[in-house]
Amino acid sequence: MMVRTLGWGVLGAIGCAAMANAQSETEVLLCEAAKAGQTIELVYDKDASKGCEPRLLDVHIVALGNNGSLYLRGWQTRGCTKGRDFEAARLFKFEKIKSVKVIDGVFNEKSQASKEKGWDGCLGSNCFIKEMVCE
Repeated sequence: MMVRTLGWGVLGAIGCAAMANAQSETEVLLCEAAKAGQTIELVYDKDASKGCEPRLLDVHIVALGNNGSLYLRGWQTRGCTKGRDFEAARLFKFEKIKSVKVIDGVFNEKSQASKEKGWDGCLGSNCFIKEMVCE
């Protein structure tokens, strides 16, 4: 079932070079998932402290923001945020991703439609994506 896993605990305990390496490993893993149309389990920001199960996300896009940050966009089918546990397109900052695990999964109709529609790099009128890294 599991293809590859990447996780890290307290990033402050790791040197800057190791953090950059972990982020690039995450980028490679998520780009592979985006290109192959894979689903991941994602632990994000404070999910673990809230006692949440990992989020389930169909990976659509990895993008680079105007601020130099990397972003992950996909279709979330299980969430952790109160009031946002419904299925929807979601956006995640790489620096807040705690762990990623590729799992078996199939994009549902809504997820596939969202991926095919693409994304313009905007949330409302706030367009902040410099370039799409992989889809």
